[in-house]
Amino acid sequence: MAIQAVMKAERPREGLKIDIHCHISIVEYTDPRHPRIVRISREELLSDLDAAGFDMAVILSDRRTPPEAVSQFISAAPDRLIGFGYVNPLRPEAPEEVMRQREELGLYGLKLYPTLDGYRADDPKAFRVYEMAQEMEMPVMFHHAGMPEPQALLRHTDPEQIDVVAACFPRLRIILAHLGYPRVDETLYLARKHGNIWLDISWIYGDIRHPSYRYFLWRDLLKALNLGVLDHIVFGTDYPGIKQAEYVEMLLSINQYAVNPELEIPIKELEAILGENAKPLLPT
Repeated sequence: MAIQAVMKAERPREGLKIDIHCHISIVEYTDPRHPRIVRISREELLSDLDAAGFDMAVILSDRRTPPEAVSQFISAAPDRLIGFGYVNPLRPEAPEEVMRQREELGLYGLKLYPTLDGYRADDPKAFRVYEMAQEMEMPVMFHHAGMPEPQALLRHTDPEQIDVVAACFPRLRIILAHLGYPRVDETLYLARKHGNIWLDISWIYGDIRHPSYRYFLWRDLLKALNLGVLDHIVFGTDYPGIKQAEYVEMLLSINQYAVNPELEIPIKELEAILGENAKPLLPT
């Protein structure tokens, strides 16, 4: 697949809806003592996007789903699916691998996992990958949240490290997944400080179907409104952990927790999260 395949994704338009955080398979941790692997087919994904009225989705690579698998997955629907590759940026061959994934596999961005791969995001050895991504105009998503696994150390999710990366690479479009939970407040402030940082709302807390989840989401998006960064919040699900239609319904109902109208989040700003806010991150 040549690099031009990257640009086949539909151009952003009014009313665009995009799920910026999807997987072919995930480990689902609602009960961290009994995690389970959930897999999805391309046909199922496209059906779920249609059911929710979504135009596009970003499919992410990881250690279980290599970039080659994502490239093949998106190849049959290039107008609706955008692929993100994966590297460990501390490996010597990482910059060249980034270029290969863009030019040969047709992948548009990168997903990085400091937590699972065990490195600091601000490690100078990782800067070669950021330089390559910035040069090739590839957005970079970090798994920027804790994981209920002993080896996934929280020190590798410290927002202070992303602060350094964003300052050193001001043209690098950075997406921080999962609102940076459990360091949400610091992560929100990064978006206030750096115009090149966006945050996605993919599966943030624990039990996604517990009533408290909606409350937590309202609380944290209200903070984003107060900080003036709600326009840098983008929609993601962590699909197939949860489907788009269910998560949209949850997002658009969070004002039920506002005890008075002054604490409501304007519905137009919630709707912008579904697609409008992501336009600077998409192929043009």
